[in-house]
Amino acid sequence: MSQELVNQTTSGMRPYPMEELGRIKANLIKEGRPVYDFGTGDPLIPTWAPIREAILNAIPVISQYPSVRGVEPLRDAQWTYLNNRFNIQKTPDIGLIPAQGTKEAIFNIGLCLIGRGGKKHLVYPDPGYPVYRASALYSGGIPYPVRLTAENNMRIEPWKLPVEIQQNTAAIWINHPHNPTGATVSYDYWKELIAWCHKTDTILLSDDCYADIYDTTFDLSPTTDLAKDKRPLTPLQISSDRVIAFMSLSKRSGMTGYRTGMIAGDARIINSIVQARANFGVGSPNFIQAGSTVAWADESHVAERRKIFSHRLKLAFPTLQKLGLTDKIPEAAFYFWCKIPDSFKGNDVKFILALADEGIISSPSSWLSEGMTGFFRLAMVPDDEATVAAMEILTRFVKKHS
Repeated sequence: MSQELVNQTTSGMRPYPMEELGRIKANLIKEGRPVYDFGTGDPLIPTWAPIREAILNAIPVISQYPSVRGVEPLRDAQWTYLNNRFNIQKTPDIGLIPAQGTKEAIFNIGLCLIGRGGKKHLVYPDPGYPVYRASALYSGGIPYPVRLTAENNMRIEPWKLPVEIQQNTAAIWINHPHNPTGATVSYDYWKELIAWCHKTDTILLSDDCYADIYDTTFDLSPTTDLAKDKRPLTPLQISSDRVIAFMSLSKRSGMTGYRTGMIAGDARIINSIVQARANFGVGSPNFIQAGSTVAWADESHVAERRKIFSHRLKLAFPTLQKLGLTDKIPEAAFYFWCKIPDSFKGNDVKFILALADEGIISSPSSWLSEGMTGFFRLAMVPDDEATVAAMEILTRFVKKHS
């Protein structure tokens, strides 16, 4: 009789997309070929010097276990950020806890919510972050992807889902600005969504990883009128009841490798999560918390990063538009969601592998979704010189295959 050494969830898990892109990139480097990596959304921008200095200065002589609650200066800095960026005040209704990056927080939240009141469905956007699905599966839940299209304005409208799904959804993931398309939503959408969550007793999980990466022109007219603020919103600005927001320093402050973020929202839920996370063992090292404290408290370095991302998007856009791959610059995040050239007949994997042979790494839509083909994502993380060179290669490649 055969033995199963791991459970079916583990053995059936699909390869993680970024790991596959890393393998392709490594092979190109091994062959000594130039590589232009637009695949993984890991920006090549130096982390702000004061952040690095704070980390170095905080490395202790004696290492000790960190608390999952985080040190008080970090929590204070996170409240400062919520107040400065979103005008969210510190109240007993809102709880806050640091996270060791949002990836683990997004994964682990399923362990805390799936099964509540007998509800087992986890609704999430498709295409979207692969960890949403993994969280549902490992938590014993039922994944329920909702396809995002131009017809639904790249947003989930849960009030249109089958009644039995609405009744049995433990939590719903919303990600705007959206990875991989950069789509945003309005204040009115957030209000309607929150009202639906209250009506159906569904926990709203907002992946706000890209909330601070947006068109730089939006900084010129900040306002407390949420209906008129063009910057990305978080649903916590409207309500904390059954709302949990996940925020990260990865894209905002260039701390992807440091693994640091936070969870904020309904204090009733956060208080239970604090107890649960003590069992997960995911407190960030105190010296990382020191760097995070500096990062959350400052907005100037984030504004500079926005300028860089906006510039890179504008640098690549004329080529992508001319080739018919996209027709607009996204208002937020730093991704282009592009059409596969007609000559590849919607075969996105075939396209990105052929393009990789030319040294350009990108992400096919089928690796970022559950069956969507015909698109590919370009993460605008290379510098100007590499971007210009890659656009020249892409132009020759598309014309060659047209």
